Amino acid sequence: MITPLTALGPVLRGRVLFAVPTWVPRFVLTFDDGPHPATTPALLDVLARHGAHATFFLLGERASAYPELVARIAAEGHEIGNHTWRDEPTWRLAPAEFREDLRATQRVLAAHGPVRWFRPGSGWPTPRHLAIAEEEGLRCVLGTAVAISGAGAGTATTARWLDPVVRRGGIVVLHEGPQRVGVAGTVDGLLERTARRGLSAVALSDLA
Repeated sequence: MITPLTALGPVLRGRVLFAVPTWVPRFVLTFDDGPHPATTPALLDVLARHGAHATFFLLGERASAYPELVARIAAEGHEIGNHTWRDEPTWRLAPAEFREDLRATQRVLAAHGPVRWFRPGSGWPTPRHLAIAEEEGLRCVLGTAVAISGAGAGTATTARWLDPVVRRGGIVVLHEGPQRVGVAGTVDGLLERTARRGLSAVALSDLA
């Protein structure tokens, strides 16, 4: 159910962020593939109830379609990251197409605040894509724990499985959007469990 990514760190050490070294009892909560009315409002409600914050890696296509959701994400103190234009494997894109997708998404998101992070679709950048993102002023972020059940949104048992692997400085990856309405429940359960261990969820720039 959980895919640890820490073993990949040495491959691109220093260029791809997998975790944030810290003694502070906090971890980073991130969501890919939003915004979408089927999941984003419920996610924001859960985060507000727990006093938690997160980084939302948004698709340009969806951010353009639902600007009011992007505005709400930013207004409630959460961070916005670039997840390229549409939900597809980034590694398949030609360099020129990737750069334009990245820029188009950046133009949409920049209206709502600064954007400094990038996450590739399907979880891994090619060296050329990584260089392009850096040229555009973006740092690549993956994670230390990824929920893969429920199309990445989690199921009724995901919070229980995720909890033991969430540590201070870790980056948790979840997914939202159509067919992923269970993500709010996953987050609710995870935040209840991590709070009992003294851990709080924050946006990436609050820790990095």
